[in-house]
Amino acid sequence: MTRTKIIAIMLVAALAVTVVAGTFHLLRPSMAVTPALGTEPQSLKDIVEFPETPGATSLTPSDDPTGAINTITGTPDWGNVTEALGQKGYTFDLAQAIVEDVSSGSLGGFFGHVLSCWSTETGPNGTRAFIAAMYEYGPPASSIVVGGITNLLPPDQIPGVDPYIIVNAMPYVYIRWYWYAWLPIGKVISWYYWWYDSHSHPNWYWGSYWWWRTDIAYYWERPLDPVRVWLPWWWWFWHWVYWRHWYWWSTYFPY
Repeated sequence: MTRTKIIAIMLVAALAVTVVAGTFHLLRPSMAVTPALGTEPQSLKDIVEFPETPGATSLTPSDDPTGAINTITGTPDWGNVTEALGQKGYTFDLAQAIVEDVSSGSLGGFFGHVLSCWSTETGPNGTRAFIAAMYEYGPPASSIVVGGITNLLPPDQIPGVDPYIIVNAMPYVYIRWYWYAWLPIGKVISWYYWWYDSHSHPNWYWGSYWWWRTDIAYYWERPLDPVRVWLPWWWWFWHWVYWRHWYWWSTYFPY
C-alpha cells in the first residue's frame, strides 16, 4: 500500500470518528431532557431529578380529599398493606393524611391522586409506620401502595437522641417495606433495608427502590405482555415518596 493511500485512509477514519462524536454530542442532551417512554431511573440522582418535559408536573392539595381517599382506600393494594401493618400494631388516622392531586405531561403523561401518612402509634424503640399510595387513572387505571416500619423518621418525630437506636455501640437504621404485588400474584411482599453508622447512608433510598424493582421484574412484569411492563408514573411515584418522606436523610444533597 502506498504512503498516499495510507494517509487517505487515516484521514477518512479520523473524519468518521469526528462525525460520530459530534452526532453523540448533539443527541445526548435531547435524550437526557426527554427520555423515551419506556426508560427507567438508573440511580438515586434520576429519582431525585424526575425528568420534566414542557408539560411539567402539577402537584396540588386535592380539591376533593374525601373522594381521593375513598378511591385510594378502595383498592386491594391499600387493604392488604394496611392489614399487614395493622398486624404489627400500627394504624393510620387519615384525617392527618396529606392528600394531593398530580398531573404530568412527562413520560407520556399521567393523572391521579397521592396519599401520605404516618402511623398514629409509636412502636418499640420509637419506630413508626408510614404508608404512601397513588391511584393513576390511566387508561387503564392502576394503583400502588407501599408502607413500612422504620426508625428513619422526619426530623420533627425523632425522639431525643439522633440517631437513637444503638446496636454494638453503633447507630442502627432500618426500614421494613411492604408492597402489595398486584393480581394474579395478589400478596404482600416485604423486604428489609438497614445500615449502621448514620442516617446519611450513601444511596440507601436507591437500594430500597431497587429491591422493589427486582420484585416487579420477578413476580409481575412480563416483557412480552404490553399491559404488564414498566409504567412511567412509577418513576414519579418513587420521586414523590423520596421528597415527601426522606430527602433530608440522603447523602445526595444537590439542593
